Amino acid sequence: MNAVFDRKPIRRGSSTGKEKIHEFLEREGRPEAAPIMAWIEHWYDQLPSDKQRDIRGRMRSGDHHQFTSAYFELQMFAMLERMEYDIAVEPRLADGRYNPDFLARCDDEAFYLEATVCGQGAGELESTRDEHDAVKKIRAAFGDQKVEIHSDLWLQAEGVLNRSLSKKEVSRPFIDLMRRTNAAEVRESFASDSDYHRYRTEYKGRFNYGDWTLEGVLEPKPHKNAAGQVCGPARSAIGDAADAIRASLAEKATPWRRMGPPDGILVVAMSICHSQYFWNSDQETRAIAQDRTSSDPAAPWRDDFTAISGILFVGDVSLGNEYATRARLFPNPQRCLPESLAPLKKEQRLADLTGFPPSPHGP
Repeated sequence: MNAVFDRKPIRRGSSTGKEKIHEFLEREGRPEAAPIMAWIEHWYDQLPSDKQRDIRGRMRSGDHHQFTSAYFELQMFAMLERMEYDIAVEPRLADGRYNPDFLARCDDEAFYLEATVCGQGAGELESTRDEHDAVKKIRAAFGDQKVEIHSDLWLQAEGVLNRSLSKKEVSRPFIDLMRRTNAAEVRESFASDSDYHRYRTEYKGRFNYGDWTLEGVLEPKPHKNAAGQVCGPARSAIGDAADAIRASLAEKATPWRRMGPPDGILVVAMSICHSQYFWNSDQETRAIAQDRTSSDPAAPWRDDFTAISGILFVGDVSLGNEYATRARLFPNPQRCLPESLAPLKKEQRLADLTGFPPSPHGP
């Protein structure tokens, strides 16, 4: 079976907006790209050959949603392996009509795990096409105007954009931000706790159109000689994310309720895209509670989720953000979970669970 990546680094720099994610990683030639690819290749090699074909195809797809979901499945596979479970990948249930992602066994304990990514096509949590188009135009404008991206520009979006913006208007505040700053002062201010307010004020650009806002904050590059990148857009949920989380859980709960073994234990691992840079369990708990106003993790779950024994909520699976991403298992108070899963009830870093390589900046 072929490897996931072709090792043909061509040039450095931010994404062109036209290339696939695997192509971006392959040609980067950046120090931080190498350990990411090595981690993916290592765990890809551990998969059964049939699953390798599936994961490779999705990771090399032009659809970034396919890459994201395949990457999350691979992370959950790595987590289970590191917890020393015996794993069956996509076990056949209901005469082959239903195949959960994993069956994990340890001594006399066993459970099934389904991995899913909330926010991909789930309405409110997905950035609009026009929003992604605006970010592509910002990236292109830096090249058109020959402006050096001396520091990473992290973009955060809020609101709804339903119009195509001109490249000149949407890129202007971020081009101006890059021109009036330099890498040395960004590094110095970022490292100074006493200068935090000045940093958040002076190294930020903002663009508004109607109720849509795009903010950009400069951060030091991981390595001095690395090319700066335009990253994002990240976004918190538009309004309340509980409905979108609930809908994603229902997609996994329904087939299990209909075709899963009556005495089986199901854990759903869900990557919550809106929690890429922060942990917020309030919306998650309200998504599963019978009382939609309750944020108590011990509150009774909705009737349509009672067949699920636990939900492992995980922050966004964005590449390179694993040390900032948190994971925590929420047990269903009406069901039992294997004792071997007890460590996951305490919030942990995704990088520690999956054996992700150390960050260039340290944990």
